[in-house]
Amino acid sequence: MTSASITSDQFRQAMAHFATGVAVVTARDDHGDQGATISALSSVSLEPLTLLICLKRGSATCRAIEHARRFGLSVLSREQEPIARYFAMPADRKQGTVATRRDADGTVLVEGALVHIAAEVVETLRGGTHEIFLARPLSITVNSDPAAGPLLYFRGAFDLPGHTERHSGTGMS
Repeated sequence: MTSASITSDQFRQAMAHFATGVAVVTARDDHGDQGATISALSSVSLEPLTLLICLKRGSATCRAIEHARRFGLSVLSREQEPIARYFAMPADRKQGTVATRRDADGTVLVEGALVHIAAEVVETLRGGTHEIFLARPLSITVNSDPAAGPLLYFRGAFDLPGHTERHSGTGMS
């Protein structure tokens, strides 16, 4: 099949077979704290330390990162599927609260996550409908609990390691 004949549905289905971790990215703008669930997260370089995240252009969280040029990243544990679902909703549909804390510089981070990273944007790229943010980590905290495991996203669902049950997921930013 050539790229001209590949549909977006076929591409989405193929990419759904790549299991990813799930994270929440947060940033603050003039409208307050914003947050979104993402699975598009990767380390880029150790020299200099660089990571990347992707967010749908125009989303509240994307706009907040563009404004603040900083963001918080919370890599979720397998027990945090409800938090992933909450932050996967559009900003205007979020009701209630999620347990969070502020880093020393004011970055919002999700309580109980496997990893917390505060990062500063160093470059922004356009990728189709998404913005790609390259960022430098400013602080990192890792959960030291050896029993803590990751929340995974696979085939359009949250796949919990060590469990046979599968939970239907929502689209990620």
